[in-house]
Amino acid sequence: MRNAQVDPEFQRPVGRVLALTLLLGGCAAFHKPVAVAAVPPPPPDPVACVEPAQIPVEPPMVGQRFNGDAKHDLQVLAPNAKALRDWGQQLRALLDGCTPKAAEAAAPAAPGSKKP
Repeated sequence: MRNAQVDPEFQRPVGRVLALTLLLGGCAAFHKPVAVAAVPPPPPDPVACVEPAQIPVEPPMVGQRFNGDAKHDLQVLAPNAKALRDWGQQLRALLDGCTPKAAEAAAPAAPGSKKP
């Protein structure tokens, strides 16, 4: 038995908390070091693969020509939508020419040939 004057009741919880703090604080030194990811090199400088004269002219904007009449607006919008689609396809064809890997992947494989 313990002497009440040396180890009073109110000091027991304080001692337990102190012991627990020291025990758990010691575990903090056993964590694994954080791995630092290597910084990738910067991308290469872009190189123009299309002459500016080859880029098709963007179709005109027609938003100002709408008047709220559905029939009229559709007659304005339909040809412009077609022009935008054609323009986008022309741009896509130019960009496909810039990336040889994309052009090879899009081309169908010859019969009997195997992909690596």
